[in-house]
Amino acid sequence: MSKLTIVADIHARTDQVELVKAELLKLAPITRAEVGCVNHDLHQGNEDPAHFNFYENWESREI
Repeated sequence: MSKLTIVADIHARTDQVELVKAELLKLAPITRAEVGCVNHDLHQGNEDPAHFNFYENWESREI
């Protein structure tokens, strides 16, 4: 059983930063509740608030 890590870079349009952030924040509890999810962490850039990253770790690729 191999573990899985997902890293995503998201660049929002400058006029849509708050909307994108709100939608990404909605995903966190849904993803964390999925079977096999170890963590789902969202980060927003300090220097570029339109840049978001999220990191997910999963117990297995099969789940």
